[in-house]
Amino acid sequence: MPTDIIIVGALGRMGIEIAKVVLEDKGTRIAGCVEYAAHPKMGQDYGECIGADCGGVKVCPSIEEAGANSAVVIDFSSVQSTRGNLQRASKLAMPMVVGTTGLEKEDHELAKTVSAKIPIVVSSNMSLGVNLLFSLTEIAAEKLGSAFDIEIIEAHHRFKKDSPSGTARALGEIAAKAIGQTYGGAVVNGRSGMASGTRPPTEIGMHAVRGGDITGDHTVLFAGIGERVELRHMAHNRGIFAQGAVATAKWIADKRPGLYTMKDVLGL
Repeated sequence: MPTDIIIVGALGRMGIEIAKVVLEDKGTRIAGCVEYAAHPKMGQDYGECIGADCGGVKVCPSIEEAGANSAVVIDFSSVQSTRGNLQRASKLAMPMVVGTTGLEKEDHELAKTVSAKIPIVVSSNMSLGVNLLFSLTEIAAEKLGSAFDIEIIEAHHRFKKDSPSGTARALGEIAAKAIGQTYGGAVVNGRSGMASGTRPPTEIGMHAVRGGDITGDHTVLFAGIGERVELRHMAHNRGIFAQGAVATAKWIADKRPGLYTMKDVLGL
C-alpha cells in the first residue's frame, strides 16, 4: 500500500515541489492538500491548480477536512499554522513531518509534548547533505572550537522572511553546544560599529544574506591563526528538500510515537 500524504502549505513553493515528488513516487500518493482559509484557490481541484493529475483532491483549510486519518502530514507552512497542526495531528493520531522554519523554543517543546501520542520529525532542513553538514560541524567544533573562531554565513533568496535561516540556527546551536555554550550566549547576529575589544573566543558570528533566487547556501567557517577550515553546503534547487521530506514521511509512517531526528531517518 502506498503511503498517503497530506501536504500543508500545498500551494506554496515547497508544497508544489513536495507534490511533484509524491506524484513521481509509486510508493506515495496525495491524500489531502491544505492551505490557509482565505486562499483564493480554496476548494478548487489541486491538480488543476498545479497542472497535474492528483486524483480529484481538493484544496481544503485544515487537515481534519482533508479526510485521510491514516495519512502522514508534511507541513512546510508558517509557524502559527504549524503550531495548530501539531495539536490537530496529535488528536487525529497522524504521523507528522515538520519542515517549517522560524520555529521557537516553545514550538519544539510542543512537538516534544505531542510526540507522546504520534511519531514526529522536526527538521530545519531535510537534505542528506545538510544533515551531514550538521554532523561535521559538531565534530569540527569539538576539535577546533577552543583555538578557532566560528562564523556561520547563510544566503537565501530575496523572498525568505526569517533570518537567520532555520538551518543556520541549527548549525549555531550545534556549534555552541560543542564548545560548552548556549545559542543565546554565544551567537552574535551580524556586526556594526566599533568593537569594544578583541573577539571573544566563545563567540559565534551569524550572518544572513538575502538576494535574487539563491536556493540556500550555508558555510561554517573555522578561522585559526595561519589556517582556516570551511564546511559548506549549496542547494541547487528545492527538489532536494522535497525528496527528503517525502522519504521521511515514508520512513515515519509506521513508527511508534516519539520525537525523531533526521539522524534517525538517515541512520547517521
